[in-house]
Amino acid sequence: MSLLKVAAVVVGGIVVFIALDFVVHALFALLTTLVIVAIIAGGGYVAYKVVGGSRRREIKRGRY
Repeated sequence: MSLLKVAAVVVGGIVVFIALDFVVHALFALLTTLVIVAIIAGGGYVAYKVVGGSRRREIKRGRY
């Protein structure tokens, strides 16, 4: 009976390790995806600001 308990603990440990491995990989993939999307969105925003900057009206100065 003792050997059966040890085998159950070993199998349970393997199952927990596989489950945790899956969760860690899923979280890492989600984090990596969010970082890549943020970099692309930030680059697009900067490009929009740079391109849109030429359309601003020039401020006229008074007589000095």
